[in-house]
Amino acid sequence: MQKLAEGRMIAYASGNFGKALVFGGADITMLFLLTDVLGLGGTMAGWLMLAALCGDLVFDLVAARLVIRLRHAGKGYRWMVAIAATPCALAFALLYAIPAFGARQLWVLAAALLVFRGAYAVVDVPHNALMAQVTSDSRARGRVSGYRLFFSTASALVVATLLTPLVQRAGSNQAFDRLALTGVAAGGLFAVTMILCAWTSGSGASRQARQTAGQDGIRVPLRDPMVIGMGLLALLTGFAAPAFGRMLLYTGRYIVDRPDLVPTLLMALTVGQFTGVILWTALTGRFSKSVLLAMGHGVSASGLAAFSFCLPWPIALIACAAIIGFGLASVFMLPWGLLADAVDVVEWRHGRRFETGLFAYYLVIVKASGAASTSLIGWTLGWLGYVPGQPQAIPVQAGMIGLGIGIPLLGSLVAILLMRRFDLGHARHGRLLVLLDRRCQSGADPVSGLKRGLVKSSGAGVTSAGGWALSAQARQSMSRSMDAPAAVRS
Repeated sequence: MQKLAEGRMIAYASGNFGKALVFGGADITMLFLLTDVLGLGGTMAGWLMLAALCGDLVFDLVAARLVIRLRHAGKGYRWMVAIAATPCALAFALLYAIPAFGARQLWVLAAALLVFRGAYAVVDVPHNALMAQVTSDSRARGRVSGYRLFFSTASALVVATLLTPLVQRAGSNQAFDRLALTGVAAGGLFAVTMILCAWTSGSGASRQARQTAGQDGIRVPLRDPMVIGMGLLALLTGFAAPAFGRMLLYTGRYIVDRPDLVPTLLMALTVGQFTGVILWTALTGRFSKSVLLAMGHGVSASGLAAFSFCLPWPIALIACAAIIGFGLASVFMLPWGLLADAVDVVEWRHGRRFETGLFAYYLVIVKASGAASTSLIGWTLGWLGYVPGQPQAIPVQAGMIGLGIGIPLLGSLVAILLMRRFDLGHARHGRLLVLLDRRCQSGADPVSGLKRGLVKSSGAGVTSAGGWALSAQARQSMSRSMDAPAAVRS
């Protein structure tokens, strides 16, 4: 049984290979493709990414509402992932075929970008929400987070060795046909991966999740401390952490003056992530996910600081990139495990399981902040006087360093402070699951809105200290004062 559960978690996590291939590949190369391949100015490219930001604010919420309606109709997350995979693959292929078609009108570029991100949202929301059902154990969710990043990092190898060099060559010698074929191949691989993921991951929904499927919604309790904390974490994870990778193409070409070094730096970043996945995943059984996430940000910040000091020595940058990747493994993998736990915490506090809603809420902030970061990069480069393909002035180079190193370094320091407010460990989450399971078995009516505690409940309940509450009044008191849900201190 244990092997079957572990196999289901790995099958679910394999979907991250396909997702990282298309979304991660676009995230790293899209701004460079717009400026150095299609010839847009940095400011105009920034406005295009702002359009993507506005789209993400809508797409994930629309996708979440669609998923909730389909769940009410008996169609689960896996069904949605399998159905939406092919349209998303076609949208990605179209995005990288635009240079070959010679379509450089602004509205065409904006439409292609929005179609891709909208199609991706329909796959991304149900796949991420499925994590809360694959397993309910806090330690197991840490392992699933590691498995997810393992497949994402394997995909990053493909991006580093194939997609990024092709985009670079397309900018220098107009290899548009090969770029378009690569987009078709990557899109096809994405579709196959997601369909197999949905087929093999099995139905891991817990009794509790099945019974509360009808309560899901996108109007999450925004004033809840846990929801606020996850929103801040999403902002840092989407805006600050990936800025280093987004600027590598510019750093290698215009700061280090070694564009040939970029694939090597991306490879070192990926190798560091592989190593980090193994270690951070192994540590999830002993330490809470919030502690490990803070440690990962600390390692990443150290690597970024070293990278800034080693700019005159290109070879030393490879080791720095590996250190950064090692830290980023924790930064990118563990928030998803924390989010799955947050679904349980919010359910206990509010008597309603906002499963799809909370994952959509997190995704909206991550993607929108990521698009905002890319827009900021484009606007800043345009404001500083960046000219594609030409030697850059000192202010432009300084701006590139600030965008690629300063932003993620500051983000890591803020994230470390934020993680001090999270205190949901494995034991506390385990006690919370016992309480939720007992409430589910007792047939207690869920509490609507923002009211805390239980209403019309009966039977015995277990407090976080292991005691017994035999009355409805005692259980209501317990729901207000219990330690387990205090995952984020207000």
